[in-house]
Amino acid sequence: MKTLILQRHAKAEKACDDDLSRPLSPVGLSNAAIQGETMRQLELYPELIIHSHAMRAKQTAEIMAVKLELSQGYTVEDTELYTCDSSELVTIIRNLPDEVDSVLIVGHNPAIENAADSLGPSGFGHFRPGEAAIYHFDIEEWRAISPRNCTGNKFLSKPE
Repeated sequence: MKTLILQRHAKAEKACDDDLSRPLSPVGLSNAAIQGETMRQLELYPELIIHSHAMRAKQTAEIMAVKLELSQGYTVEDTELYTCDSSELVTIIRNLPDEVDSVLIVGHNPAIENAADSLGPSGFGHFRPGEAAIYHFDIEEWRAISPRNCTGNKFLSKPE
C-alpha cells in the first residue's frame, strides 16, 4: 500500500523581484502549520517530503514537517517540481523509491491539481494555496500508480 499526498504550497507574498524567492505570507505561514496539524490528526506521517526549490514550497514543507514531528532529513528539494507539468509530475511519482510507502509532495499549480485529477477516481478541481489531496494505492511499486488501483482519496481544503 502506498500513500501519496499532493500539496499546493501555502499562500505566498505577492510582490517580489524573483518568483523563486517569494516567501509565505503571514496567512500562508499559519495555513501551512494548520495543514501539518490536520495531517497529524489524520495520522498521516509521510516517510519523505519532496518540495520545489521555490521559497514558498520549501517553507510549506518545513513547517509541515515540524508539525508532523518529523526529524531532520525528511524533506528533499527537487528543482523539477517548480516547472514540471502534470505528466512530468506523475513520472516523478512513478520513479519514487519503492521502499518509501508514504510521500508528501509540495509543489505548484497547475501541475499539482492536474496530477491529482489524473490519479484518482474523481477530480477535485482547482487547488487553492495550501490545499492537498491524499491518495491510497493498492500497489507495491510506485511505477504502478494509476486511477485503477486508487483505493481511497480525500481532499484537504484550505484552512479557514
